[in-house]
Amino acid sequence: MVFRVPPFLLPILFLASHVGAAVDLTLLASLRLTDPQRFFLTCVSGEAGAERGSDAWGPPLLLEKDDRIVRAPPGPPLRLVRNGSHQVTMRGFSRPADLVGVFSCVGGAGARRTRVIYVHNSFGAHLLPDKVTHTVNKGDTAVLSARIHKHKQTDVIWKSNGSYFNTLDWQEAEDGRFLLPFPNVQPPSSGIYSATYLDASPLGSAFFRLIVRDCGAGRWGPSCTKECPSCLHGGVCHDHDGDCVCPPGFTGTRCEQACREGRFGQSCQEQCPGISGCQGLTFCLPDPYGCSCGSGWKGSQCQEACAPGHFGADCRLQCQCQNGGTCDRFSGCVCPSGWHGVHCEKSGWGDWASNPMRGMSAPVGAPG
Repeated sequence: MVFRVPPFLLPILFLASHVGAAVDLTLLASLRLTDPQRFFLTCVSGEAGAERGSDAWGPPLLLEKDDRIVRAPPGPPLRLVRNGSHQVTMRGFSRPADLVGVFSCVGGAGARRTRVIYVHNSFGAHLLPDKVTHTVNKGDTAVLSARIHKHKQTDVIWKSNGSYFNTLDWQEAEDGRFLLPFPNVQPPSSGIYSATYLDASPLGSAFFRLIVRDCGAGRWGPSCTKECPSCLHGGVCHDHDGDCVCPPGFTGTRCEQACREGRFGQSCQEQCPGISGCQGLTFCLPDPYGCSCGSGWKGSQCQEACAPGHFGADCRLQCQCQNGGTCDRFSGCVCPSGWHGVHCEKSGWGDWASNPMRGMSAPVGAPG
């Protein structure tokens, strides 16, 4: 196994100036359909003033495909449909090759201008990622795992931001997977990675995005001296401003409250399109969160409901309900009267009324 130091990151992929709370910006990718002509990407801004025109929001939302790393054959131009300054949708994909690669949405004004990134893999690729987005802390061990979908007795080339990084012999696969470990990973290792059979098309690669926070676990700030809040329900502490970036379907300063089913955004103000709610949608949020399925869904196409006892984005969370609480796959423990808390472990209405974490079992957000 041969390693090389990753090249410098491409500026277009990692524009990220964060001042204050993270920008309320979501990039939605529809995975319900394999027909590329019906595939769409939508960028939605929930920033205050975003719906009152470009003067309030500043520069308009930008939604684009980045061909610097993954270049598909030229095709018809993609169509952009705008809904004021609040939303922009990209359509017009004519073939599966158009979908593969890196897409981004840019929103916010001035120092808050932020880029949200989405990486799309071909469902028919030779290698597929077990997980596309990996968010880790400085000093952690990260492992990228490429699952064999179509076996070939050929070496596998790993690339970082489009440049050669590592080679694995085809016999080094473990349990049908090629693994790329990063012990003691550092922020310069962040980027877009791919695993490809040596003689295969790059469009058949497994593509990943590795996000390395600038601080160790539980810390944030210029010198990483400040302590992160306890972000709940899979929220990620922002390494620059200390705020919790909440998974889709949760809100609050610590991501303590669940939105109503089918809602997302920092104030649960947005509603998933279609009659099937957020099924089949990938949600990408500002770094260091990255991308995931919506709350209550999992799988490579976000089509699978959580198994009993599990909930949240990608169904990564497990209910541990007490005192008669029941597990809801979208919001977690639903507590009976007189009980509250993450696990329904707290009783007493007086304590509940004065507790800033109250209402965790009561989803917020107006019904659609």
